Amino acid sequence: MSRKTFSSSARDEADSLEVLMKYWPDEDETPVPAEGAADPAPPPDRMIRVLPDGFAFPAIPRNARMPDRYASVRRLEQPLGLHVPDFVASRIDLALQSCPHAADAVEAMANAERDLMAWGTPGRMRPVLLVGPPGSGKSTVARLYHETMGHAVQKQNVAAMSDALSLMGTHQTYGDSKPSIVLEAMARTGMANICMIMDEVDKSPRECRNGTVQDALLQFLDLAEARTFRDVFLNVPVDVSHVRWVMTANSLEAVSAPLRSRCAVVHVPAPTAEHVPALAWNIVREIEVERNLQPGWFDLSAYELAQLQKVFAGDMRMLRRCVEIVLREQVRHWPRA
Repeated sequence: MSRKTFSSSARDEADSLEVLMKYWPDEDETPVPAEGAADPAPPPDRMIRVLPDGFAFPAIPRNARMPDRYASVRRLEQPLGLHVPDFVASRIDLALQSCPHAADAVEAMANAERDLMAWGTPGRMRPVLLVGPPGSGKSTVARLYHETMGHAVQKQNVAAMSDALSLMGTHQTYGDSKPSIVLEAMARTGMANICMIMDEVDKSPRECRNGTVQDALLQFLDLAEARTFRDVFLNVPVDVSHVRWVMTANSLEAVSAPLRSRCAVVHVPAPTAEHVPALAWNIVREIEVERNLQPGWFDLSAYELAQLQKVFAGDMRMLRRCVEIVLREQVRHWPRA
């Protein structure tokens, strides 16, 4: 797979290639993992406080047998970072190459980055609702885009959420009380503009004693309400207005009108055989990461790609299974010491 020519909109395309190679290794070279796993801390002007000034959590219990109920969110006492990607135009082009069947989805998610290019400051990403047939790779597109941009990503399967308590937080009178999963994700990453991917939002339960997930999402998607979101567990207003939201659904019929009205609705078509090479390479790189292998460890020949195209039926999940079979067969024929 040859290196592509990226848009000239970036400040210096030649310099940007070195940065981008860790995301898109050249087939003709043996990629080497980047030195140092963590990005440097954002400068002070890219830090914000999300809790009220002067707020402090109760002291950590001295008795080691007593659990620290605030352990998962204590990081919120300190200012959180606002990730601002560099080489934006090149990264958008790279995301478009990685998701060739979902260009409209990439463009919808890129609006905040384009604001950065135009104004010099990052804008707020309008919530995006990706709608398409099962297996079209909606959540994969959302994850790949934000990982390419360097954003922290938290994926949540809405179909597995019985009610809204995971989003809202639970009252401390409950024995298993805990803060909102959104706050926990922000604290864990130390970033205020993480991406929350709410997968299969159309499958959320409709009748819940503690409120529905779709209803609970509304206050996160409204900018004014998100600035003063009151977590039930903490019982204080928290600024979650910088969080980036992407929802996925197989059909719009089961998505409430208020939720649809707050989102940019984008249809993601099922990929076709012509998209298989790029998608298959994405899957190979994901498998390398999952198995802690050096990027470029696996390769796909022209023959293998052609066979994948022949059996492809528009389902990304099935494509992954086929790629796994190909790689497993490669491993089986490796020479043994």
